[in-house]
Amino acid sequence: MKRLFQTIITKRNPSFKFDENITSRTLFNLVFTKSFDLLRGVCFLLIHFKKPQLIFLGKGVRCFNSQNIVFGKWVKIDSGVYLSGLGKGKLSIGNSSGVGAYTQLIVSTSFNNLGEFIHIGNHVGIGQFSSIGGSGGVSIGDNTIIGQYFSCHPENHNYSDPDKLIKNQGTTRSAINIGENCWIGAKVTILAGVSVGDNSIIAAGAVVNKSMPPNSIIAGVPARVIKNLYD
Repeated sequence: MKRLFQTIITKRNPSFKFDENITSRTLFNLVFTKSFDLLRGVCFLLIHFKKPQLIFLGKGVRCFNSQNIVFGKWVKIDSGVYLSGLGKGKLSIGNSSGVGAYTQLIVSTSFNNLGEFIHIGNHVGIGQFSSIGGSGGVSIGDNTIIGQYFSCHPENHNYSDPDKLIKNQGTTRSAINIGENCWIGAKVTILAGVSVGDNSIIAAGAVVNKSMPPNSIIAGVPARVIKNLYD
């Protein structure tokens, strides 16, 4: 049985192999849980008039404006995730990507100034309790892995007029682009207008307020390049 399910899982993750300490009972619990997640996924797609395919949804996943949300194959959305496709462009999640529990992916929070898009590539992993806004547009490249409590903010509040409340001065939006094959640690924040080059590593807790070149190891508040990955 273990070999059978390992073969199935490698369809999503080719390098996967069960630890030798996994017992038959643990494997049964896994299969039982994932079967319900798959059933929820199929029902969700049918209810929202989408083509049936293999996606796994945990308990309490909620969607708004689902006609603007696109799922690839073998997508895994954990419990309590909120997806909002309200925007000019799509909220898309690529093949074999996963979104951790209680994460929010929200293209727009405003009905009078719609946001742009959120595009998540293939084989991307996003940790629990993350928050990604798509007002200025967010792209995350293939094979990027992201820790818990990650946040993306592709807009800033204007504040130059002393005679107006900050909340009444509007916002300035600018896209965030994260490259392929990046490793982003827990509690990283990325601000508007930032591009992160391919093959980069961002240390936990960093606040990235300017663009970073490929192959960089990045850390700090504000973040800076501390080393080239291949030096």
